[in-house]
Amino acid sequence: MRSRWIFLIVVMFIAVFGLAVTPVISDETLYPINVRVGLIDIPSAGGEGHESIEARALRRIFEILGIPYERITDVSLLERYKVVYTSGKLHNSVVGYEVTDALYDYVEMGGVLVSAGEVGNRLHPVFGIENYVPSNKRYRLSFRGNDASLKYIDHVNERTISLGNGEDHFYDEVIWSYGYVKSQGARTLAIFDDDSIGFVTNNYGRGKAYLLGLSYTEAVLLPQIGGDFEAQRKYVNSVEPSADVIMLIIRAIYEAHYSPFVYLSTIPYARSTALILTHDVDAQTAFVDSLKYARLEERYGVKSTFFENTKYFVDWMDIDYYNIEENVDAIRELKNRGWDIGSHTVSHYKQLSSIAEGDPNVTFTDYDPLNNVTVQGEVRVSKELLDRDIPEQNTIAFRAGDLEYPYSLVKVLEESGYMYNSTYSANDVLTAFPFLALRERNLGSDESSVFEFPVTLDDALGYLTPDTVNEAVDLWLEVIRANRDNEAITVLLIHPSDTRDKTYKLEAQESVMEKIKEMGGWMGDLTTYGNFWRDRHTTLFDTYNDKDGALIIRIKKKAESINPALGFVVGNAKDVRVVVQDSGGNILKYLSESRDSKSYLGRSEKTQTR
Repeated sequence: MRSRWIFLIVVMFIAVFGLAVTPVISDETLYPINVRVGLIDIPSAGGEGHESIEARALRRIFEILGIPYERITDVSLLERYKVVYTSGKLHNSVVGYEVTDALYDYVEMGGVLVSAGEVGNRLHPVFGIENYVPSNKRYRLSFRGNDASLKYIDHVNERTISLGNGEDHFYDEVIWSYGYVKSQGARTLAIFDDDSIGFVTNNYGRGKAYLLGLSYTEAVLLPQIGGDFEAQRKYVNSVEPSADVIMLIIRAIYEAHYSPFVYLSTIPYARSTALILTHDVDAQTAFVDSLKYARLEERYGVKSTFFENTKYFVDWMDIDYYNIEENVDAIRELKNRGWDIGSHTVSHYKQLSSIAEGDPNVTFTDYDPLNNVTVQGEVRVSKELLDRDIPEQNTIAFRAGDLEYPYSLVKVLEESGYMYNSTYSANDVLTAFPFLALRERNLGSDESSVFEFPVTLDDALGYLTPDTVNEAVDLWLEVIRANRDNEAITVLLIHPSDTRDKTYKLEAQESVMEKIKEMGGWMGDLTTYGNFWRDRHTTLFDTYNDKDGALIIRIKKKAESINPALGFVVGNAKDVRVVVQDSGGNILKYLSESRDSKSYLGRSEKTQTR
């Protein structure tokens, strides 16, 4: 009788968690298949070496998109990969004859080579160019044609991207670009605003080569530290994918040349899109009114993040609303009901970007925000107060007031125990995708442990009013759809203020949430999504075929340590059965949904999270 009960418990465990405890097949009958792309860092192509900044930028792109990759240090192994991406300048002085010959052989035999930036004349024939002209005075790049690499480039702001000077001309010199002169037979895929060629493809032998006239470092990585030369055409509430376009081209080339291709979904449970619901609580009435938003979200079965301002002193701007007991009680109620609580600084100082870092040992008892506002004080003391006053609170999510971004913010956040930051505008960093923040705002900085989730939509500065609800929602939905098409996320920021006797903000948020529900998207709070993204960042997998031709995706983690929201995207595998396993070969119960000729594999959201 006891053994029967044990058996029933095991069956119930499998039903709830979607796991099997028996390997689907023995390892002896598995045949490895390579769905990884190759990354060759040109400065270290002849052997082991330090990662270049350009290689780091390219690696980060692969990790953001979930594309599996391997670094190549031995050029004799190029043939293992259907697509190889190079990083670094392909100058004659850097690329020796051994590497040059290997690249020629690779493309000639059918490989796809993707490079960016400067190219020495020994490699010009493979890319189909005759010369190039560097310049830092090009401000736009416009894509054209129907090459497979441009699969995702369909929005007007994707067809033409900004390299600097978005709304106004602030800079004569922006990022470096390389205008190519193509040879006969090569195809132009993009043109700079000075009519030089910015993206070219060439068939060579049985293979193909792509050459982009921008570096990954300056086109993608530099904006992530705020170095975009004011490229955003609007600051918020619009589609500004100038860095995303470069990443989407990389993904499109991968998808076009691998059968099958497999990558990690950027959306929890491999849903169609994700809406991160956030609120900045920084006004006297906003604390109690936050509960109205919680009630709205509860009707949809989702949670949001409330970034709480802990202003405990009176100044010319406002009263000490964190000292009002009913306000703190409202935060406690939100926490008790399962909502996510983050920090929104102490003082909401409007010049936070220009203040000193301050003393890392600062505490509530000695911080003086009236006379000496510091980054350390705003970050540490706000966390100290929330963790002190809210039962079971551990504040790990942060957003600065007015999206002000001081130079030392990430370093201070990391040292203070934060894990997630949502201070940059998505338009300011030219991407809607999350990314791992650099510890300091310079390209040579180490990566931190803090993930950045850029703000896409914001109700502030008079954008959302009782008279603009329909217009604002329509524009928001345009942005959401563009992000959905790219498998990117959307972070919505709504202030729970001006709702004591008005409902227009609640109505706007509900309209958006209803559309996300219709799209089959995921909605939730920043920390829940952040935990998914952090686990995804550390997830590796191998792929195999079994003797019957099934595609086996084996995650390199044990079942109990795999985030249930982790999903996969599989393409060019029509009528192929896909099986997902943990590191021990145990089957994980994944559901498959077909969208846009790809299969999206995710587990049921009823699966309990850790």
